[in-house]
Amino acid sequence: MSVTRVVESRVIDAPIEIVWAKVRTVKLDFWRAVDHVEAHGGLGEVGSTRKITFKDGAVQEVKVVELSDLAHFVSYDFIEATPPVEFMSALHTITVRKVTANNTTFVEWSAEFSSDADLAVIEDSRYKRLEGLEDLAKAVHKK
Repeated sequence: MSVTRVVESRVIDAPIEIVWAKVRTVKLDFWRAVDHVEAHGGLGEVGSTRKITFKDGAVQEVKVVELSDLAHFVSYDFIEATPPVEFMSALHTITVRKVTANNTTFVEWSAEFSSDADLAVIEDSRYKRLEGLEDLAKAVHKK
């Protein structure tokens, strides 16, 4: 049985309100790998889509499928990619939680891939999440 789930996390030195504002729109503008994002439909609306153009030229379209301002998580589903990818589906979720001891934020970024995703896809996803979380921490750190 292959592992098709990636979960990476990090504590970010910023209040949850600041981190959540960066995450909930699925613009991913904090991430160095992203060149630009076109939003179709409202930002922060279930059913809206994002066309994400990465700096390496890859383009992915995703759809926001679940969003909770109460529980502080957003999920987006992979729709298509150019160049094509070698797996059928991927569901991504970013969850943020307040760390009450010091007003920092715990962030978890996961991806659940279809069973046809191979180990190279899983490991690449792991690396990209770690990079994205590092970039998010830099983008929202306390001054």
